[in-house]
Amino acid sequence: MRLWLQTQQSTLRVLIQSKFTGIAHNTHPSKPLLILGNGPSLNETLSTESEWIHAYDLLAVNNAASHEPFQLLKPRFYLLNAITYFQPDEDLNELYIGFNRDLYKNLRSKTTWKMTLLVPFRAKKSVAFNELLASNPNLDAAYFNQTPVEGLSFWTHWGYRKGWGMPRPHNVLIPSLMVGIRLGYRGIAIAGADHSWLADLSVNEANEALLRHVHFYDTEGSKPMKMEDRIQQPRKLHEIIHKFYLSFEGYWLIKRFAEKQQVRIINASKISMIDAFERMSIRQFVEELRLK
Repeated sequence: MRLWLQTQQSTLRVLIQSKFTGIAHNTHPSKPLLILGNGPSLNETLSTESEWIHAYDLLAVNNAASHEPFQLLKPRFYLLNAITYFQPDEDLNELYIGFNRDLYKNLRSKTTWKMTLLVPFRAKKSVAFNELLASNPNLDAAYFNQTPVEGLSFWTHWGYRKGWGMPRPHNVLIPSLMVGIRLGYRGIAIAGADHSWLADLSVNEANEALLRHVHFYDTEGSKPMKMEDRIQQPRKLHEIIHKFYLSFEGYWLIKRFAEKQQVRIINASKISMIDAFERMSIRQFVEELRLK
């Protein structure tokens, strides 16, 4: 009964929220895809397996363009998922305004090769994003639906295949994997997906839930920060943990869908809390794919 209700609700959500044309589509790739997460373990992958990196098409995410490896790696794709990347300054606090200005400036000035920005359809309404595309001829865009598709598997897999939506995209890795499958990749590897959030959570004396953000470009991490919702209200601890739950559950949903599509996903992160995907180095994965 629960899954049937989810199916009905999800169908209505797709009809209202999703776009049915102009969705990112098969690019007929000749290489496997490597998704570069922003976790600290990415540094070890880049240092110990650098000779294997370019056996892949690369997909970078979030604020990677603001940091040194971006220009060395020259990713083919770059995915932005969070609503904050496409909101006007008046809807954001100073922290996010600064992040966006730095990111857009670096994408504009540093991208000297052809790169496709993978973004939700909401980006089409963003003045800043459209100005970014117009400012650099090396950048183009492909769009995806963020709509949560839930319920019975016959419905969810159909919606996933059509590109109408995906498991709830509470983490950038979920759309990265789903769009990677949509682009036609039969082999997808993940690196730098530490997902060590639980160890970085704390609650202060004012009963505020805080999260320390740790990335490959800041391995010491930020000071613990309040997580906020869209109207900048602090989230409660159980709300934060529920978001984590949805992300980890989403990986299992993607795993089952990928298997149906005959797509193999492996996790090459040196450290990772993701338990859905087979663990393997990027070298081993390339070698196995070549033997097929």
